[in-house]
Amino acid sequence: HAAGRAAARELRRLKERFGQRLDFADGRIVLMSGATEANNWVIRSVLERFPQGRVLMAADVHASVWQAARQFAERTDVLAPDDAGRLSPAALTAALRPETRLFCCSHAANETGVIHDMAALSSACARRGVLCHVDGAQALGHVPVTLSEQCCEFYVFAAHKFGGPRGVGGVCLRWDAAAGWLAGGGQEGGLRAGTENVPGLAGTVAALEQSLTLLPQETQRLRMLASRLADAARRSDADCRINGDPATGLPGLVSLSFAGFDGHALAADLDQQGFAVGTGSACSGSKPEPSRTLLAMGLTPSEALGTLRVSMGRMTRENDVDDLSAALGATIRRQRKLRE
Repeated sequence: HAAGRAAARELRRLKERFGQRLDFADGRIVLMSGATEANNWVIRSVLERFPQGRVLMAADVHASVWQAARQFAERTDVLAPDDAGRLSPAALTAALRPETRLFCCSHAANETGVIHDMAALSSACARRGVLCHVDGAQALGHVPVTLSEQCCEFYVFAAHKFGGPRGVGGVCLRWDAAAGWLAGGGQEGGLRAGTENVPGLAGTVAALEQSLTLLPQETQRLRMLASRLADAARRSDADCRINGDPATGLPGLVSLSFAGFDGHALAADLDQQGFAVGTGSACSGSKPEPSRTLLAMGLTPSEALGTLRVSMGRMTRENDVDDLSAALGATIRRQRKLRE
């Protein structure tokens, strides 16, 4: 009926508009509920297509990629970054096996903020005939993304990461996928059944366009604030390691490691003072585990467990950073006394 045809036209128009913002014209966009679903779909689809194939994933991938690949643990290999958190095309090429069918990595590492050279990494995969899966959830809307310069078959996104609605995401696809993820009415070309979220996609496109408009000025401002916090942490009387480079990494993200301290305790103390920061480790039950990303970069378990992850955004100002720096210094001194 007319209303359904109008919705279908709007869905096509919005996908075209979204693709234009990424310079993506040689594939299709498949909508899903977010990056977690998309990452799971990519890994399962490829490994089911190639029953004897293997997947190589970077050690700093998001948990949704890591856990999805670990479901095929006997067919999974891991590529460690260097001590600065970078992935090199040479190391990638050396790690590929004859059976490797898929390489998985993040465009920007969610813990350290390191931005990987996806043009070089995806080209290395293409030369070996290996499919390239890029989790772009952290990057899109925060750094320039030009998919015409990448050879990746899969580029995953999540709308809420750049100010769009929650529960909207998907994958920019350049692969002839044979099987759908969900059975049902055959939406999304049979790859993901379920009524398409047209209003959600409209919000996604609007948020992306706003983010890209602000990108040049926000990138410079947020990297300046991140460097300001990192410099203050270096001047503190604590043994602090900066993971990644705030001046060149994901704008506004700083990873700070304090050897001998408990990152969860530091975060909880700062939370009581009105600062919302994360840690560099995942908590399994009541037992904190050191971050696999940080361990792969060569940090000791003590350094990894004493890590804070600070994210800044459009509302963050210089005085906020200065207030956090002062509160962090006081928190370090207070918790040091508690240990004595």
